[in-house]
Amino acid sequence: MQAFRVTGTFPNGKVKQPFTKDIVATDDVDARHRIYSFFGSHHGVNRRFVNIDTLAKIEPTESKDPYVISAFRDTHDFSSTTNTEEE
Repeated sequence: MQAFRVTGTFPNGKVKQPFTKDIVATDDVDARHRIYSFFGSHHGVNRRFVNIDTLAKIEPTESKDPYVISAFRDTHDFSSTTNTEEE
């Protein structure tokens, strides 16, 4: 599994809403599928209306998403990134 950062837009009413989402997927095809699935289930948006601008593999320690942290907590040290923000 790898961490990905996806940015793009989706229609939210009459407005195109920009988004940035960090996800865990096996490869970039799986990452696209998970993004389409997320917006379909949470916002009721069809896949063809979700526009993905960038899809980049990132280090899991760069993410603040709880799902990414949970997926990689056994293999990466997240303590250094959370302590510096609190101080």
